[in-house]
Amino acid sequence: MNHKSTKQFIQAAALMVLLICLYSYLIGNRVFRGHFENDAISWYILAKGIFCSVTLVVLAELLDLVRRKK
Repeated sequence: MNHKSTKQFIQAAALMVLLICLYSYLIGNRVFRGHFENDAISWYILAKGIFCSVTLVVLAELLDLVRRKK
């Protein structure tokens, strides 16, 4: 894999992680049923998804910087 395809793959994976966690958050709080319940585990899943997505994007940028220095 070249540099651009690796970075694009990581960014796509980060987006998928975020979307899956957002969907789980919405399901856990029963938003699709028409009412909102404040479920703590759903908030945890959303926070974990945001953290993991941002971490993946930052690590892709760091990997890109390390590859450019070589």
